[in-house]
This record gives sequence, structure tokens and C-alpha cells, in this order.
Amino acid sequence: MIRTPEWLVRYITFPLYERACGRDTLRQMRRFAADLRLPPDALADLARRRLRRLLAFAGRELPYYRWLFAACNVRPEQDDPYAALQRLPVLDKATVRANAPDMIWAAVPGGFQPAVTGGTSGDTLSFFLDRAHHARNMGARLVLHQRLGVRPGDRRVFLWGSPIEVERSTWRRVRDILLNERIIDAFDLPPRRMDAYLEFIRGYRPRLVYGYGTALALLARHALKRGGPPLPAPRAVILTSDETTPDERAAVQAAFRAPALNEYGSREMGIIAHECLHGALHVLTPLVYVEILRDGQPVPPGEAGQIVCTNLAGRAQPLIRYAQGDFGRLLPGSCTCGSPLPILRLEGARSNGFIVLADGRLCSDHVLMCPTRIDPSIIEFKVYQRAIDRFEVLLVVDERYRPSVSERLREKYREYFGPRVQVNVRLVDRIPPDPSGKRRRFISDVRPADLDPHGGVTPAGELTPVR
Repeated sequence: MIRTPEWLVRYITFPLYERACGRDTLRQMRRFAADLRLPPDALADLARRRLRRLLAFAGRELPYYRWLFAACNVRPEQDDPYAALQRLPVLDKATVRANAPDMIWAAVPGGFQPAVTGGTSGDTLSFFLDRAHHARNMGARLVLHQRLGVRPGDRRVFLWGSPIEVERSTWRRVRDILLNERIIDAFDLPPRRMDAYLEFIRGYRPRLVYGYGTALALLARHALKRGGPPLPAPRAVILTSDETTPDERAAVQAAFRAPALNEYGSREMGIIAHECLHGALHVLTPLVYVEILRDGQPVPPGEAGQIVCTNLAGRAQPLIRYAQGDFGRLLPGSCTCGSPLPILRLEGARSNGFIVLADGRLCSDHVLMCPTRIDPSIIEFKVYQRAIDRFEVLLVVDERYRPSVSERLREKYREYFGPRVQVNVRLVDRIPPDPSGKRRRFISDVRPADLDPHGGVTPAGELTPVR
């Protein structure tokens, strides 16, 4: 097993690689670290100035925003940037697709790079990023990892599913060796392959493990079930792209003997928020401006609504007031970790991660964990809400399973979601990931228009069974 000396990567191969890619990542790393040392008022003023510059740039260089600003009476050079932003409509994927040619800055330094996202809803979007966006996001990520004790050049393992990353050419494999990065495939995780992954991790001894949260949870549970030599403890395990339950996070922490922390972001925005060791998800305000809206209007701190983001880090195709498709709330107050960054709490994450009940309630899909805890024979599950009153449940079970388990599961669903609910339980050998590699436990064909008027979903622990 080849392991490049970490000092060599830190001081030679990584800086040279980033320079060859035309990215000033190390300078952006120093810049972001300096931003985080600012007091809260100075950091807020910095974000305001960057938002003003973005709006001025968009109105000057991009025909779509020039037209939109005129239609909404926005004067970016003169108006308060936050007040100007609130006069603009929320941007969705359909609008981006319809106006893409007029939103792209062809003269962006270093050229633009195509990107695509499928999102958890499967609603794909092609768009463009630039080298500055990549450098600023990578620099921020390196600073956040360094605060966990992981320096540039330290060994990293990624459990990932994007075909771009997984299908490695010879050059990409050489690059991975030179940068001390290894990618293992999250698309297919049968027991034998997970055994091989665990052996690789034991030999490679990464200082950081990063990947899809549910895939890492599956690997962690397999490690705990298999036993054997303990995994070498990294400094941290970063969970991203999909939500994990408290039980899944506990399994990751137990198997890897390290803190499991969430990173929230998207391909369009990059990193939006990162969890600290005190358990708070901090918004990276130097890179992105986050609003929480209901009916297009900001809500008071602490109330839930739609997460809408403006990317401050790039210029190739600025997305201003872009709907993430997620729900959350910005919490008042500061974190005990001492960070000046605001705190975001996700509410069930993706908008199709809510269960819609016949009485109009929305509840987080975390409630699905309660019925599936009825029997230890249930290894893995996935739930589809086909209609308000119809669910399909896929189960992967072990030798302890008995037919009575499925009937008890149906009874639990009727208890929670109403006596008329139809529940079709199917036993399967495996549950494949989505085409993106993510492993969602819940997919809904029922689309809520928005959060309920009282500002939230029903938390899993507070759902009252329907009698």
C-alpha cells in the first residue's frame, strides 16, 4: 500500500497541483482563516460588502440580472444589499435553465467549468463554476479540517458515489497517491466489499474519513457486526450529502472511534455550513449568504422556513436567492465553541424528506425510524410515500425475520399515520443507492407546497399517533 509522506504532500505536491490547476487555494485558505478571526460585527460587515459587490457585478455584467434588477427597482450600487435582495424573487432550477445563457460570465478569469446536480429530488440542473469558487471552497474546507487536527497533506479517505470521482483513470489514481487521497465506491456495498474497504482503512490509517452519511453508517454498522481489529481512529468523520439519524451517527462514532460531524452544502453553492465539535452547524458567511423564507419573506430568528442561498464565492454563473429545496432555521445566539458564524438547524433536510399526512401535517422522516425499530431482524429499509394514504416499505432482513414482523410494521404505520393507511412491505436482497450514489431512506411522491403556517414540521419525537 503506497502512502506518500504527509510532509511531502503538504509542502510540495499539493501546492504544485493546485498551482497547475490555476487555483490559489492556499491563499484562499489563509484568507478564510483570517475571516474567522474577525469579531461578529466585523464578519457581518465583510459579508455585507461581498454581497454588495456581487449584486453590482451581476447587474453590470449579466443580462438576466440587469433585466431583473430593473424590473424589481434594485440599484445595487446605491441600495442596502440586504434590502435589495429582498426585492428579488426566489430563484429556482426552472428559471436557471430558462435563462442560463444570460446568467453566465464568459470572461470569468481562468474560464468556467461545467457542473451538474441531480439533487435529492432528481431534478437535474447543468450550470457553471469557476476556479475561484473551487479555490475558496477548498480553502475553507481545509481550514475547518485543520481545526479538527487534519492538515493539508494528511491522509484522507472518501466514501463517494459520483461517477466522476469513482471511475478513476491512471492519471487520477496517480494524483490520488500524490495528494494522499483515496476514494472508495459508495455505489455498491455488499458485505464482501465492505470487508475489503475495512481492511483497506485499517492499513491506510486515514486521518480524515469523508463521505455520504448513510453509506458511512452502513459501513460502520457492518464493522461493528463483523468485529475484528478496531479501525484506526481518524481525527474526525465528516458526513455529507444526506441525513443520518442519531442511531446512524452513533454507529459511525462507535466504529471509527472519532467524532462524526455534518457538512451541509450542494454542488451549486459549495459548502454552506459545517458542524463544530460542540454540535452546532455554522453557516460559512464569507462564502454564502443564507436566508430563511416563508412565502418569499424572511422569518424571525428561530423560526423555520425555506433555505435560500446566494453564492458569494464565484462569478461564472452567480445564483442569487437560489432555493436549495431544503428547510431549516437560523438560531439566535452564539455557540459555546466561540465561533462568530451563525448557527443553522436543518429541519428534515430535503423538502421531499417530509411525510405529508391526511390532516395536512408535515413530519420529519426521522419518525420512520420508530416503526423500523420493532425488530432487530430489520437491517436496512427504504420507504416510498406513493400517496397521502399509501406507503411502500422495502426491507433487507436477516435470518431472524418472521412474517409477523411485517404485520407489526403495518400496525405501527397505521398507528402513526392513520387507520386507513395502506402499507405494502416488500423483502429485497439489497437496496441500491440512487443514481447519484446517495442512500435516502425516504422518497415522497407527495409534494408539500411549503411549511405549515405555524413554521415547522412535526419533530419525530413529538409526533402524536393517530387514534
